[in-house]
Order: sequence, then structure tokens, then C-alpha cells
Amino acid sequence: MTMAASTTDDGADLSAELAAVLRTGPFDRALDLAIRRRGLSLEAVQRRIALRGATVSQATLSYWRRGGRRPDGDRSLRAVRALEDALGLPRAALERLIAPTRPRSTEDTAAGLATVLDLTPAAIESCDGIDLAGNARLALMSVHEHVHIGPDRTERLVRTEIVATARSNGVDRWVCFFHPQDGAGHEPTLLATESCRPGRLRRDPDSELLAVELAFDYPIRAGDTYVFAYEIGYTGPPPRTDYFQYGLRTPARQLLVQVTFDRTQPPVRCYRYYKSPTTPTPTEAELPLGLSMTTHIATPDAHPGVHGIRWEWE
Repeated sequence: MTMAASTTDDGADLSAELAAVLRTGPFDRALDLAIRRRGLSLEAVQRRIALRGATVSQATLSYWRRGGRRPDGDRSLRAVRALEDALGLPRAALERLIAPTRPRSTEDTAAGLATVLDLTPAAIESCDGIDLAGNARLALMSVHEHVHIGPDRTERLVRTEIVATARSNGVDRWVCFFHPQDGAGHEPTLLATESCRPGRLRRDPDSELLAVELAFDYPIRAGDTYVFAYEIGYTGPPPRTDYFQYGLRTPARQLLVQVTFDRTQPPVRCYRYYKSPTTPTPTEAELPLGLSMTTHIATPDAHPGVHGIRWEWE
């Protein structure tokens, strides 16, 4: 008996998530969701591919599904096309996620980071010796940003918790990029870490951009997950602020941005906003503020761009 995934709530959720991942990738996540949606074993998938005139081993399918390898060569490409048919996907839905891309230069990397951090490429390029493209070796499963605003309306603490999956073997670090609302002697600093430790650190004196390499406790293999956290505060006076934003360069399966205000100084209104890399004009919507003085945005399948919360004090 063949069970249609859309007949259950779980199946419906899988179908919606799959549709989003097919737009943005990565390939391994899309393949995993497509197989789960059909409720098939790897053996069954292999048989369906063979019936369509292509061959691929179960071990290779497992590597593709976990991100340990990517399809490469004409034979693999034929198998991917057979996979699309076997899993009921549109033509080229998986193939386009493995299309070769133009290698990025240092300038490309700096420009991309500058866009999501609302900085100039020159500020990013000041981070000499930092691997600007290294974070792309991790697929983001969950990012949680929790911002604490003090009674003087200043940004006191930003805690970041990340769950990520390695796209290749040997991934052993993450680079934290952080800068305050205005560069005026605030001196952002790394206060604490969990399951990682600080390595190389760079600062841009003009923007006060802080870039810190966070080394993991051990290198992780392709497909494995890693959970880590870190906290940023200030050694100088914390900046007065009326917004917080997080820049995504690659998709995240779940993005949560949470802001907690002091009970003595609540804002009068809060808004969420999003700026895509191609559309700099933000889209906005008002947010509620709870009795706990906390507001948040939770975005499943978050797209690259700037995701933020702004508020009005009066």
C-alpha cells in the first residue's frame, strides 16, 4: 500500500518544508525531506532509480542525504534526474541545487557580508586573517538571538545559540561578526562561550566591527550536528538603540530573534522587518509585547537577508 504524505499533518508539514528547501537548498536537506515525504527506505529509492535506467549505491545515496558527498559527474547527474522522477519532484528540482557556482573572490565575500551586516566592504576587509567564507561550510539548523535592553535603553547583552550541520568533513570553527548600532567607543567584546573557545580576533576601528573565530571542541564530520553558544557585551558604554537585526548569508531552518526590555522602560510599539539582498526596502509588521517585556520573531526556513526588530520609545 502506498501512503500519500499529504494525508497526515506530518506529511503536510514535510511538503511545505520541502517546497521551501527546494527553492533555497541545500541539496542534502532537500533530498532528505523528499525521501521522508514518500516514506521510502534507501533500498526502495535505489530500486525506483534502477527502474528508470540509472544506477547508484545505497551508500552513495546515504552520503548524498547526509551531506557527506555531492553528486558529481554524468553518471551521478543521471541518477539525480531519476531521483526527481522517483520521488515525484518537478524536473531539475534537485539538479539545480547542485549546479556549479562561480568561485567567490575575497571581494565577493566581503561584499556579501557587508550587505547583511549593513557595513561597507572596507570594514569587512579590515578583518585580515579571518576566514570570511568559512561559515558557509555549516548548514544552519537553528539560530537563536536573545537581546537584553537595559533600563537606560541601551543594548546590554546579546546571546547567540546555534545548531549547525557540517557540509564537509573537518569543520572546526565559526566566525562571529558583530557591530553596535553606532561606532562611538562602545568596544563590543566576547563575554562567554559554550562548546567553543575564542581564537583569532579582529576589529575595525571605524565601525567597531568585531570578528572572532570560535573554535569547536572537536572537528565535526559531514552530516554531523554541533551546538554552541556565545555572548557579546561591551567594555565601553553600551549603545542606546531602537533596533536589533541579524544578517543571514545562507538559509536557516529556524531563526529566532528575541528582545527583552527592562520593565521600567518598555517601548510603546515594536515591529519586525526583513530586507532581502535584492530588495533593500524592508517589509514591516507590528509585533506584540508580552507582560514579560519580551517580543520576538520566529522564522522557519529563513531566507538570506537582514531579519530585525525595531521599536519606538515614545
